[in-house]
Amino acid sequence: MKKIFLFISTFIIFFFSISISSSSEKIIFINFEYIINNSDHGKLIFKDLNNKREENIKKLKIEEKKLRDEENDIKLKKDIITKDELNNKLTLLNNNIKKFKNNKKLIEDELNNIKKKKMNDFITQINLILEEYMNDQSVDIMFNSKNILIGKKTINKTEDILKLINEKIK
Repeated sequence: MKKIFLFISTFIIFFFSISISSSSEKIIFINFEYIINNSDHGKLIFKDLNNKREENIKKLKIEEKKLRDEENDIKLKKDIITKDELNNKLTLLNNNIKKFKNNKKLIEDELNNIKKKKMNDFITQINLILEEYMNDQSVDIMFNSKNILIGKKTINKTEDILKLINEKIK
């Protein structure tokens, strides 16, 4: 009898101590990469970078053509000119090739630095807007949809944020 009483009292205590789990936090998610790539300012940044890259490629192709012409000229004249002249021209060509490679690297580094600076500034602006949105909408947690397996479409606020960013960042 004591065992039954102990079992029933344990069961009752256990049964009433179980509480239903519920969260009072408001959680949303956004596709951050989509926002960056499809916002007006993001598109402008990528367009400017692509234009700059195209200009750089044109300049480098012109320099490369000059180097090839110089190399072909040396090949044509190698039997005609003296060894000293040939060595001088080859040394000059090699120096020009080194300068070209260094210039190419500098141009790439400059473009990468411009991209990094512009994207960092843009992301800083986006973060301020996201913080403001979270405060206005009483959102407690915001996730990047890249890290979410599945979620309700009603808590995906990517389009709302995108509209807000397009309005606020010109």
